[in-house]
Amino acid sequence: MIHVNRQTEPRPPDFDFDGRVRQPGLSALAELTGQKPTLRRPGPRIKQSAERIEDLKPSVLRKHPYWTRALDALHKAYGGVCAYACFYIEPLSGPTVDHFVAITGSELADAYEWGNYRLACSLMNTHKHNFSDVLDPFEVEDGWFELDLHTFRVKPAEGLDAEIWKRVDETRSRLDLDSRDCISMRRRYFERYWNPKDPGKPVPLWSLEQDAPFLAREMRRQGRIREEDKDPQVGQG
Repeated sequence: MIHVNRQTEPRPPDFDFDGRVRQPGLSALAELTGQKPTLRRPGPRIKQSAERIEDLKPSVLRKHPYWTRALDALHKAYGGVCAYACFYIEPLSGPTVDHFVAITGSELADAYEWGNYRLACSLMNTHKHNFSDVLDPFEVEDGWFELDLHTFRVKPAEGLDAEIWKRVDETRSRLDLDSRDCISMRRRYFERYWNPKDPGKPVPLWSLEQDAPFLAREMRRQGRIREEDKDPQVGQG
């Protein structure tokens, strides 16, 4: 994982998050708790399911998944990169909206808040589920996670504070960042960079930085990039 910069909530004309997600969601929450809807919409009233928002079951809320309307905007805002696996997610291969604070209990209202969304591939979203021991990509600092470029396995960086080291390791384990699929993906990107099918047409580093930014960062940090991709030394020339 690498640090992910929090992106601002999209607004018209790009995407009306408030009108398309937040307000319909809040109106649904009102009806689900026996209050009057806050928006007019066609169709029958939503049946009351509980007295208070915190008593609603997540399964009920998933019948009103207005957050899926924001998926394209979320994908665009975060460059299509999974916040956890750090690979570009092709639109056809399963980008999802991860509720970082899971939609359970008193946090149900956050189901319709942009600030609670992280772009995640379907595999990472499944691994994370409702567990709370996964580090927030917005709070992760670059350098906490390192990559062994021989095995392509993830590890906590040396010298971390003991508590941070523990949380990094728990996140690595919970998300199964060393699964066969994750390791295979890293190795494939690495081999494409170093062994292109046509040696006269090498894969540019900027492409790797867009599609696999964690891998690219670790390759640069460890000096495993081509000479022409290295930053010129300060003071040369």
